[in-house]
Amino acid sequence: MRPPRRLQPGDQIGIIAPSGPVPSEELFQAKTLIERRGYRVVLGPHVLAQHPTNNYLAGTDEERFSDLQSFLRRTDITAIFCARGGYGVQRLYPKLTSELFDGYPKIVAGYSDITALHLVICHYTDWITFYSPNATSLVRLSEGKDVGMETALHCFWTMLENPQSFGLLPASPQNIETLVSGVAEGPLAGGCLSLLSHACGSRFQPDFRGKLVLIEDVNEPVYRVDRYLTQLLNAGILQEAAGFIVGTVTGWRKHEPEDSPNQLYALWEDLLLPLGKPTIVGFPFGHEPNPLTLPLGARARLDADAKTLTILEPAVV
Repeated sequence: MRPPRRLQPGDQIGIIAPSGPVPSEELFQAKTLIERRGYRVVLGPHVLAQHPTNNYLAGTDEERFSDLQSFLRRTDITAIFCARGGYGVQRLYPKLTSELFDGYPKIVAGYSDITALHLVICHYTDWITFYSPNATSLVRLSEGKDVGMETALHCFWTMLENPQSFGLLPASPQNIETLVSGVAEGPLAGGCLSLLSHACGSRFQPDFRGKLVLIEDVNEPVYRVDRYLTQLLNAGILQEAAGFIVGTVTGWRKHEPEDSPNQLYALWEDLLLPLGKPTIVGFPFGHEPNPLTLPLGARARLDADAKTLTILEPAVV
C-alpha cells in the first residue's frame, strides 16, 4: 500500500460534503479548530449547498462530485476531510472513474456514508485512507470533556501527522468482548455495514480476502443488521476474511422492546462465530462516541484474546 504524505504545519486541507447537508455553524467551528492546529483550510465551493428538492443531500450530484474532483486534482491540497456523513456518495458512483485517482496519494478522512468513497479508492488505488471522525465531529471531540474524547482526538491527529507506525491502539479491553479467539494479521478494510452491503453488485463491491474487516453502523434495528450481514455472506464476501473488528450499532436498542435481551450480540454469534475467524466486538470506532481513527489498507494485528488491535506500518510518510 502507498501511504499519503503526512500533514505538516502550513499544509492545505480541503473540506467537502459528498453526502448530507452540513450545518454552517459546525462547519466554521471545524474550520477554526483545524486552522488553530497550524493548517490552512479550503472549503469546497459547494460544501454548504443543498439539493433543490432532496433535502438529505448537500447539493446536486454534479456539485458534490465537482468539489471532490477538484480537490483530488489540486496539487496544493494535502488532505481531504469530509464534513459529515448521511447519504449521497453512492449516487456519485457512475462519475467516479480511475482517472480521478491518477495523482499522488492524498489523505482522505471520514466515516459513515464516506465508507462508499473509501470503497472506490480501494478499488482503484493502493492508497491508505482513514476511517475517522468527519470534520464536524472534531468539534465535539475537541471539547475534551473526558479522557475518551481526548484519546480519540489525539489518535486522529497522530495518525495523520506522525510518519511512525501507530502501534497499539488505545482501546479499553474491559469494553470489548472476544467472540472468536485467535490472532490474525492483514490490511484493515470495511466500515459502515449498510454501505458495505449496498455496494454488493456494483464495481466497488468489497473484496475482504485476507483482510481484517471493520463492521459498525448506527440507528439500525437488529433485523436490518441481520439483512446486511446475510447479504455479504450470501455474496461470499466475508468467508475468506482474516478476522473481524466489530464496533457497535449505536442506537439499536431504541428499535427493540425495553426488556429484550441483547439480540445484537446474539446476531454476531449467529452469523460471525461460525466463520471461525478471530473476532472482537465493541471496539471503539465509527459512530461510537469516542471513535479511534483506523487506517484502511494498513497492515494490522488483531489479538482477539487480548482484545487488542495494533497498527503494524506507518499510515503516512
